[in-house]
Amino acid sequence: MKIFKFSCINLWCTKNLVDTQYLLGRIFTLTETEPDYDLKYFTDAYDQDVDFVFLNTCGFLSSGRQEMMAEIEDLLAQDKKIIILWCGAQYFQTFKEADVWKDADAKEEFKEWKAMLKNKNIMLLSWKDFDIFALKKIYDGKQKSKFGKFEFSESPRAYTNSLQWFEYLKIAEGCSTCCTFCIIPKIRWKQRSLEMAKILNEVENMVKSGIKEIILISQDTSRYGEDLYGKPMILDLLEQIENINWNFKYRVLYLYPDLIDLDTIARLKKFKKMVPYFDIPLQHISAGLLKKMWRKYDPSKVTEILENIRKSRKDAFIRTNFIIWFPGETEKDNQDLIDFIGKWYFDNIALFEYHDEPLAASSQLPNKVDWKEINKRFRKVKTVMEKVIDEKNELRIAKEQKWFVVDIVEKKGEVKIIVRPWLHTPEVDPYDEIGDEEILSKKSRIKIWDLIEYKISL
Repeated sequence: MKIFKFSCINLWCTKNLVDTQYLLGRIFTLTETEPDYDLKYFTDAYDQDVDFVFLNTCGFLSSGRQEMMAEIEDLLAQDKKIIILWCGAQYFQTFKEADVWKDADAKEEFKEWKAMLKNKNIMLLSWKDFDIFALKKIYDGKQKSKFGKFEFSESPRAYTNSLQWFEYLKIAEGCSTCCTFCIIPKIRWKQRSLEMAKILNEVENMVKSGIKEIILISQDTSRYGEDLYGKPMILDLLEQIENINWNFKYRVLYLYPDLIDLDTIARLKKFKKMVPYFDIPLQHISAGLLKKMWRKYDPSKVTEILENIRKSRKDAFIRTNFIIWFPGETEKDNQDLIDFIGKWYFDNIALFEYHDEPLAASSQLPNKVDWKEINKRFRKVKTVMEKVIDEKNELRIAKEQKWFVVDIVEKKGEVKIIVRPWLHTPEVDPYDEIGDEEILSKKSRIKIWDLIEYKISL
């Protein structure tokens, strides 16, 4: 009997995490067809006993690929055998050096990748190989890969967040929106939605497994079903989820603003199980820049959406993200963004510095902003953003909150309880830090993952 001692590392997004969970489920079923192998899984990939590490990678930004390369270097230094998965590998396997020959940094990146693949301790696994890879091939270092489209798996899935009472459900793969700054459609291809019946079946499996909160994700959730049913079906899907007769909550991430209208907001208000959380990636508020990004809305549309959400849902939590210094951004564009943030629409904002990716259409745009100006603008926007978010958080003081305990820590001799408020998305929005005296639902002993009610004091 050979023991296959392995671990997994998941880099970057939650969509990647779902893929990793399916990979884990698939690996744990392989002993049925390969009885000569026994599995031993380690949560720490750097444990000295780990032989094989499945590394799920990001190829979306150069910083993600740099993180992948650094992780590979560290693992090789520990004499691990590495199986590189998906996006980061897909980036290099899909394109050639000729695609980026004008970009010196990108050329160097491709050269580094080719040199790295010569290492005998590195293997590649693409999504196309998902249902056919074998423990014996990986164990013997003979796993070969033919890269193909990302598809949905029929294998079991390991719910790695179940102890925290939440889990992600990916309802579509790829993206057809083709924003100029994004290369996702090139490395994960056009949107392919998961059939509604399969989604509903997974929701039932999750809640039967004890999951209290389901987070629906995809690259462009608003367009769920467009490829299967000829039109967006996200609201119809949510209506079906509402009809599942179990006690649970769900939230929807990445609702693109061009498909949100007054009817959408009105229908969403009727959904009782849905957390009133609106994750709307706006990217900017300048009409000119939105057009260059190939975003299909303008500032007046954005303002209408936000004002109507605030009017119809007093308890709504609105999150967005903005790109700073997109090519052609002027001082006026930057100031318009600052003024817009100052209008108090948002409860949380993610700021991203523009990355000039060589395979993105935006890399060919003129009027790039220099680094000194970038840093100045970023600091200005961040200062205003932090002031607004801090003031929003102060409004929560003395109001009743509830949800699950994430951690219990000791700080300067005091025990502090870390709680994720029910409106906040895990791993995205800030958690609350409270003392025992702020808990309303008193228990003999507070434990991690307890559901509690509390008030934040001054």
